[in-house]
Amino acid sequence: MALLARVRLLGWLLLGAVWLLACRSETERCALCGMKLDPTSAWRADLSLSDGSVRHFDSPRCALTAWRTGRFDALSLRVLDYYDHTWKDGHQVLFVVGSDVPGPMGPDLVPVERARAQKFASDHLAGHPIELDTVTAAMMADLH
Repeated sequence: MALLARVRLLGWLLLGAVWLLACRSETERCALCGMKLDPTSAWRADLSLSDGSVRHFDSPRCALTAWRTGRFDALSLRVLDYYDHTWKDGHQVLFVVGSDVPGPMGPDLVPVERARAQKFASDHLAGHPIELDTVTAAMMADLH
């Protein structure tokens, strides 16, 4: 009987260990605000840093804030295009500021393929689309 009790106990312990390993969360978080990154989100952005590493963000707003305020020494930005949700270099898109399309944390810069950017801005009550190189830290601070 003692052997049977030990086997059951060992079985329960093994089952508990498997359950804990399965439930363990390795969720990645935004490198600026700490929000959990949703791998299915169309708002993600990445910064490639001068040391060769990549930092992941929940939105263009967080990535550009981190870059333009000097928190990260970035070489390039990669964003998901608003319409087709494909990854594009930040210089391949235009950023629409002030639209009625909120990002995961509120007002954001919406990355839109160049050919569609002006129509997006008109359709979504925004200002003129801007180039990546014209985004400043002050502009990012005004988004809040």
